Amino acid sequence: MRMFKDIHPRWQQEAKRSTQPLIILSPYITKDVALSLVKGKTGARIYTLFDTNVFATGGSDLEDVVELMQKQEVYQLDGLHAKLVTDKDTFVTLGSQNLTQGGKHNLELSVHLNDEPARRQAMDIVEPWLDDAERITPEMVADMRVDIERLKALYEEFQKQCAEHQKDFVDKSRRRARRERFEAHAKNRAAIASKLKKALRASITKTAQVKRIDQSSVLKTEDKANLLVWERPNGKVEATLNKGDRYLCFLESNDFGWARVAGQQISLIGRGIIFGPGIFNAFPKLSLRVSSAARSLIGHPDGTNLVVSLWWGKSQVCTVPGSFQLDDITLFEAKRPKPARPKIKGRPEPVQPAPTTLTREVITWIAENSRSFELLVRRSVTESFNYTEGHKLTGVRAARFFGKPGSRVKIRLAKVRNNPVLHVSPLPS
Repeated sequence: MRMFKDIHPRWQQEAKRSTQPLIILSPYITKDVALSLVKGKTGARIYTLFDTNVFATGGSDLEDVVELMQKQEVYQLDGLHAKLVTDKDTFVTLGSQNLTQGGKHNLELSVHLNDEPARRQAMDIVEPWLDDAERITPEMVADMRVDIERLKALYEEFQKQCAEHQKDFVDKSRRRARRERFEAHAKNRAAIASKLKKALRASITKTAQVKRIDQSSVLKTEDKANLLVWERPNGKVEATLNKGDRYLCFLESNDFGWARVAGQQISLIGRGIIFGPGIFNAFPKLSLRVSSAARSLIGHPDGTNLVVSLWWGKSQVCTVPGSFQLDDITLFEAKRPKPARPKIKGRPEPVQPAPTTLTREVITWIAENSRSFELLVRRSVTESFNYTEGHKLTGVRAARFFGKPGSRVKIRLAKVRNNPVLHVSPLPS
């Protein structure tokens, strides 16, 4: 048995190969799909719904049924919902997909039964249904044609009113979602601001200005203040930073990244971190990536400001959105990766999802050990680090993160679980 999201190509393959008349069961039919299977053949038996509602609402087209009747046998089978294509001899396919154009684009799942016992079992169920079918005649078609166009017009008006109501419903849902998202982010920002306020109380402050250098920009301290040594007026050194390392850096808006600190300047701000295999003890072969970039947050739960993803080589295992609040993090439900997109010429290779069994195992572990995983992520994003060779210049330039050239800011240092964290807020220019 094989499963298909779109069974149409397999239908065509098997129909072309078969020398026996086809039996087709499909509640809804359009001639382009059905004719492609019976092209050059006669004697196919097609079972479908022959119902006023089906034709008035466009589920099937009456004229398509008429065209199929010219060379094939078309039957009315009331109550039909199953979708099956077979020649009774070499193949059987069954599933959710109708013989319509829409069926080729919907979320469908069908199976091809390869072995004879499974085919026989399927036909043992289906064949008694066919005893109740009635062959469609020209007289039945003529009776169905009466008044069908008027009913189609009524249905089109009904659809129009439904579409207007649906649009109003969607608009309200979107406005509500935007409001809820804003409130969730505001709550998150307030929590971070409150924690920063406590952490920054009596903190050491240095001033700096965004400056353009050639085609780039840096945040450079005023009065040549050293960002690597944070010393109080009494001479006590509060913190010593390592040149070139990355430190968690918050803006007043509570947007954050990982700033590359070098003497008197900050040159680059990373919006994500990649940790190689070995960081995740439960699955040591997996690498871990975190991102605070806006594009990474799209489509995740309200309040998300950090997204964690786990990788097996170049294959994505799962994504875990989270609400990071400086000294703590709350992770939402892990999501499995989306199916790989088809390769498009001239574009990068699409990301392939990891094996389903691995994804299921990792997601289950995270659900059962959520606090341990949250601790791992929180520690990973708050501790200082350095990017690996070849990636040390990762990040956006200062003007993209801190403001246009000429912008003045104050830089303060806080300790969060004994880790140095920078906070940057604007000053009057």
